[in-house]
Amino acid sequence: MKSLFNPQERQEIIDRITSLNEDSEREWGKMSASQMLLHAQAPIKVSIGELKLNTNLIFMILGPIIKKKLMKEESFEKNLPTHKSFIVSFDPNLEAEKQNLINLINKFDAQKHNLAIKHPIFGKMSTQQWDVLLWKHTDHHLRQFGV
Repeated sequence: MKSLFNPQERQEIIDRITSLNEDSEREWGKMSASQMLLHAQAPIKVSIGELKLNTNLIFMILGPIIKKKLMKEESFEKNLPTHKSFIVSFDPNLEAEKQNLINLINKFDAQKHNLAIKHPIFGKMSTQQWDVLLWKHTDHHLRQFGV
């Protein structure tokens, strides 16, 4: 499994982000490239404590089951449901959101020893689990746009 904590693999993700442009077409889903970039920032913000999510009883029950599935080696499936606060309903500036996502990825690496202990849906999360989740989520959405 690749890691955002590995400098070469983190740079690979950053290079993929910078390769996106206004003409990047999605292969599935509904988001534009700029919406995807903003969307991809949300779980990183959760991990470093910059975004708090509300949860409900259903997620508290299903969260650990979903987490177990997401931690497996396989890539995320296409068209998975998303938390309502991660949905972007406007078209932000692509270049600004590329830089914002890159900054957050670097901040995630810098704060690897101070990550949130508990995910609002998946429960207790180790540093390694956060890394797996965020690598796979970011990779998933970059693959969505063919990069």
